[in-house]
Parts: sequence; C-alpha cells; structure tokens
Amino acid sequence: MKMSGTLPSVKTGTAKERILSSAFELFAEKGYGTTTTKDIAQRAGVNEVTVFRSFGSKEALFKEVIKDRMPLNDIMAVVDFENDLPLEELLVMNAHRVLDVLKQNRHLFMMLVGEVWRHADTRERMGGGVLGNAIGFLAEHLESLVQRGAMRAVDPRTAARAWIGMVQSYYLFNYLLGPGNVPEDEEDRILRGLADVFVNGVGIRGGTDG
Repeated sequence: MKMSGTLPSVKTGTAKERILSSAFELFAEKGYGTTTTKDIAQRAGVNEVTVFRSFGSKEALFKEVIKDRMPLNDIMAVVDFENDLPLEELLVMNAHRVLDVLKQNRHLFMMLVGEVWRHADTRERMGGGVLGNAIGFLAEHLESLVQRGAMRAVDPRTAARAWIGMVQSYYLFNYLLGPGNVPEDEEDRILRGLADVFVNGVGIRGGTDG
C-alpha cells in the first residue's frame, strides 16, 4: 500500500497507476465534483477513453483511489504491542507511530472528510470495512495485554473503539481542521494525557466523601 504524504509523481508507472495517482491528486486538490475524467486523463497522460476502460466511471475510480491509498497496512506494520513497556507508555509510543502514518496521508484524509459522506456505499465500506478492521486489529492486541496481566479485563472491542476514537479526534482537529502542525513536545504531552485518561479514567478513586 502506498504512502501518500507527498503526492506521487504521475509520470511513471503503468497507465492504470498513473490514472490512480492523477485522480488522487485532483480529488484532493479540487474535490470529487469539480474534477472531470478529462482532467484526470490529461494529468495521467492518457486518453479519456482509457480512464473509462480501466475503471468504468469516475465513481468507480474514486472508490478505487480510496481502496488503493488507505494506509491501514502501513499502520499495522508500525504498531508494536509486544514491547514490555508500561501500558501508558506503550499506548503513547504506538499513538506517535500511528500519527506519523496519518500525517503522511493527510491529502487522503482531507479528501475523505470532504467527499466520502456523498458516497453511501463508500461510507459504509469505510465504517464497516476499514475502520472495522482497525478496531479488530487493535482489539486483538488489547486482549493479549489482558491475558498478559498488563491491562484489566474489559471488552477489547469497546476499548479499541475508545482509544482509536481519542487518537482519531486528535488527528482530525489538529491536522485536518486545525493548524496542521503541533510541536513535538506539545503533541507528546497531549498523547500522554489521552493515555492517562484512557488507562486511569477521570473519576476519583474510591468515590467522594458524603
């Protein structure tokens, strides 16, 4: 799976690869509605007919771009839950690694935020497919932590949803809707705060007097 932080060159690769790269660039730059198959063909250096022969329609090409560019495999490759670090440190370490991948794929997620809600079947694929796989992947690791005694017994899928939601919301508000850059020390402080809330909660242990 391709890393997409820097938009790829469309001057190399097969015609299909150039079309995918060109479509990705243009959907990110101009939006799905404004981009035409003629635009995509021109940037890819092919005839417009080749676009339709390769993908059938602009809608089908949009779906293929999302499928081709989603970085879930890249995230799975960098995550490491076998380390013997304390739970909070382990979560922070992996959150930094996941965010590094997400930042490199910012153009993709900018496109998704703006366009996926317009395409019901693509939205369903994202929710039930990509995100479902991510939740399942993390849940397996959290279950292993429970078995190792590093984490109390909780429903692993619920815990996975909670942690993914915290990291995703941080990424969304800071890198897609926010300033787009966070100093390293500030980001580390925030991630440690999220891990603390996730592991220890916000309630006062033992309840309150009266």
